[in-house]
Amino acid sequence: MRPATAEPLEQPTLLSYLWSTRHRLWKGVGIALLRSLAAAPCTLIFQQIVDKPLHDKNIPGILWFAAIFIACMLLHYLFSVWGANEIAKTMAQLMIGMRSRIFFRLQFLSFSYLDGQKTGRLLSKYAFDTQKVESLLYAVLNQLLPNLLMGLFIFATLAWMNWQLMLILLLALPIYVVAKYYFFSRIKRVNTEARLAQEKLTGTASEYISALRLVRSFGEEQQAERVLDVSSESFARSRVDQSYVNALFGTYVYVGMQVLSLIIVAAGAIFVIHGHLSIGTLFAFIAGFGYILGPIHMFIGLSEPYFAAAEGYFSIKELIDSRYVEDWHGKRREQRIRGDIVYENVSFSYPSAPEKRVISNFNLTIQPGENIAFVGPSGSGKSTLANLLLGLYAPTEGRILIDGVPQADWDMRWMRRQMAVVMQDSILLSGSITDNIRFARTDATDAEIREAARLANAEEFILRMPEGFQTAVGERGVSLSGGQRQRIAIARSILRNPPVLILDEATSALDYQSEKLIQEALDRLAAGRTVITIAHRLSTIKTADRIIVLKDGEVIEQGNFKSLVAQGGVFAELIASQSTGSEFLET
Repeated sequence: MRPATAEPLEQPTLLSYLWSTRHRLWKGVGIALLRSLAAAPCTLIFQQIVDKPLHDKNIPGILWFAAIFIACMLLHYLFSVWGANEIAKTMAQLMIGMRSRIFFRLQFLSFSYLDGQKTGRLLSKYAFDTQKVESLLYAVLNQLLPNLLMGLFIFATLAWMNWQLMLILLLALPIYVVAKYYFFSRIKRVNTEARLAQEKLTGTASEYISALRLVRSFGEEQQAERVLDVSSESFARSRVDQSYVNALFGTYVYVGMQVLSLIIVAAGAIFVIHGHLSIGTLFAFIAGFGYILGPIHMFIGLSEPYFAAAEGYFSIKELIDSRYVEDWHGKRREQRIRGDIVYENVSFSYPSAPEKRVISNFNLTIQPGENIAFVGPSGSGKSTLANLLLGLYAPTEGRILIDGVPQADWDMRWMRRQMAVVMQDSILLSGSITDNIRFARTDATDAEIREAARLANAEEFILRMPEGFQTAVGERGVSLSGGQRQRIAIARSILRNPPVLILDEATSALDYQSEKLIQEALDRLAAGRTVITIAHRLSTIKTADRIIVLKDGEVIEQGNFKSLVAQGGVFAELIASQSTGSEFLET
C-alpha cells in the first residue's frame, strides 16, 4: 500500500533539499538579489561625495549624489519587500507540502510502528521540526544570499579602489576556520540533544494533558507533575547547554570581527597619512566594511539555526522514509462487497512480542449478512481479529479472504470504506455535530445527515442543543455524554451504509437508558449487513447468529446464545460471572 505520491524524501541533506526546490524559488530569490544590485553603488557614492564635491565645496554636486543614493535606496526597498513576500509565499507552500507528506505518511505507517510512538513526538515532527526548516531556509534565501551578493559587489568595488587594504580581510579566514573546527561539532551535538529532549517533553506533556481526567480522578496530580518535571528539566538542561555554546560562539565571532574592523580602520588611516589612500576611499571602506563582513558574520551566525533545522529535517526524513509501512499493494475494487469473510489458518503476533501468539491457527467463515459475536476474557484476541480484518495489522501466518479474494489483492484503503466501526469510546472531532456525521461521507446532504441521526436515536437530543446540528462538540466530543457520542458515531456509520459493520463493545460502560437507545439504533444499523460484534456485556448478543468464544487466540466454543448456555461450558461461566443469568435466558 505505497502510492506513488508517498515517495520518500530523496534529498539526503537539508541543503540538497533546498537545491531541489530551486525551480519554485527562482522568482522570489531573483527579486531579492536585485535589491543587492540596487544598494551596491552606495560605497562608491560615499567616496565620490567626499573626494569630489566635498573637496570642491560643490553643494549641488553633493545633492546630486544624494539624489542618486536615495533612488538606489528606494529601489532597494521595493525589491526587498517584493522579494521577501514572494519567498515567504513559496516557503509557505513548501512547508504545507512537507507537513502534508508527514501526515500522509502517517496514514501508511503500520500500527506495529505507531503503537510504539508517542503522539507528542509525532506532533513535534509535524509542527516544530518543519518550523525550524522553514525559518532557516527563509533566512538563507531572503537574507544570506542577497547580502552575500551585495558583499561581493562591494568587495569588488573596494578592491578596485585599493586592493592592498582588501587583503587584510583575508584575516577573517582564520576566524572562520577556528569557528568551524572548534564550535560547529559542539553546536551540532547540543542541537541533537535539544531536539530529542523536546520530542520527549512534547510526547510526555501530550500524554498527560490528554489524561487530565484520569490524573485528577485518582488525585495523582503530584505524580504527574513529577514525571513532567523530569522531562521539562531534561529539556531545560539541553537548552542551557545550547545557550552556553551559542554564547561562546557568538562572543568569539563578535570580538573577532570587531578586532578585524579595528585593523582595517587603523591600516586605512596609515595609508591616508602616507598618501596611498584618499579620505573618501577610507570613508568608503568604513561604510562598506560592514556589508562585506555581514555575510560572513551571518553565515557563522546561522550555524546554530542550521544545525537545528538539519536535525529537524533528519527527523522528518526519518519518518517519511520509514520502512515500517503497511504491506498492502492490492488494487482490486468492486462496486460493493458482499461481506463474505473467511479467516484461513490465521496466526498473529505483535512485532513488539513476536514470541507470543495473540491469534493461533484461527479458522472462521462468516456468510454475507451473518451476525457474528466474539466473546472471551481480556487478551483473548477479539479486537485483534477485527484489526486484522481492517488491515491495520497483517497476519503473521495464514490469510483472510473477502468475497473469496485474498485480502492482499484488495485496495485496502478502498476496502476500509466498505466497513464501519463503532467503538466503545467513539472518537469525535472538534467540529460541529454535522461535521462529525458527515465525516463518513463528505458529499452527504443535510437531509441525509438528519435522517442518519434519526435512525441513530440522536435527532431528539441534537435538536435540544443550543445550535442544533451546528453545535460544536469540543475536542474528542467532550461536551457530550458517552451515550450521545455513541449515537453520533452510529449516525456516522448509518450514513456510510457499509456492507460490513464492526461493533467493538459499543454499549459497554453506558447506563440502562442509553444502552437501550443505542441497542435500538444498532439493530437498525445491523439489518442486511455482515456484523462482527466484540462483546463484553453479553446481554447485547442474544440475537447473534453465532457466538465465537475465544481464549488465548483460539476458538474453544461456538454456537448461538441458547445452545452455548445449555452446554454449560466457558460461555455459560461468563454468563454466570456477569449475573444470575435469568435475564439472558429470556426469549
